[in-house]
Amino acid sequence: MYRKGQAVWDALGSTGPAVLCLSGFASGNWMFQRWLAPLQGFYRFILPENRGMGQAPAATAPYGMDDLAADALRLLDDLGIERCTVIGLSMGGFIAQRVLALAPQRVTGLVLLCTSSGGDAFRPIFPLLSREQVEALYRLDPETRIRAALSPHICPLLQEQYPEVFAEVLQQRLRHPEVPEQVLLQYDAVAEFLRHPQALQHIACPTLILSADQDLLVPVANAALLATMIPKARLQVIANTDHLFFLERAATVSQLLREWLLDYDNTTHDSLAHRQS
Repeated sequence: MYRKGQAVWDALGSTGPAVLCLSGFASGNWMFQRWLAPLQGFYRFILPENRGMGQAPAATAPYGMDDLAADALRLLDDLGIERCTVIGLSMGGFIAQRVLALAPQRVTGLVLLCTSSGGDAFRPIFPLLSREQVEALYRLDPETRIRAALSPHICPLLQEQYPEVFAEVLQQRLRHPEVPEQVLLQYDAVAEFLRHPQALQHIACPTLILSADQDLLVPVANAALLATMIPKARLQVIANTDHLFFLERAATVSQLLREWLLDYDNTTHDSLAHRQS
């Protein structure tokens, strides 16, 4: 764990191209460890904690996705990283979209997992939980709340088909309990983002979109729409998985990411060589 000012982050790998990894709703950066660890010998993964989550200091005022994007860009500045690939996981995909809006020249490639975008064209996410219900959920004792959040009504395959992943997520969330007030600040930022269409047609970098065929939180239809709206996007749907597919099928996701990064690196190298010739 590293700290500088308000920034808190972890790193996987110390050599290779930099990859910025942005976490999802009410989660710490531990969500990345299982499926990025096999790639840490090839890339330098930077895993910041979002405001009020994980080991990060508590947020003291409302904020928006642009604020989280600005936090990510400041961290890149502090680390001397001018350009990099960005991975956005669930809500982290919203932050990634705003990073591209604020500083498109700094993003060389984009990976979006189990995520969506803003505006009426996209099916609603969090369809089961209002703000009041989220507040009530996070006032429960930690284990009751976590089991409710991981129930078959939300993650239909997790407990039955991936019991070892369920046990791991339960233990990780018990070790890293969320503060209800911080979750509600994040919920409000998500709700505000979802009200506004994003200029996805202006995303110029190569983009990989990964989704699950049985994701009840973020419908796969949203991933398909993202793939049609982002010019250089490629969609891959992971069968027999739900919202936590990146943990349920970690080896598959790691391999897909590795193949895409290699293809993207080679394409970028060939393009640069062509322009220089």
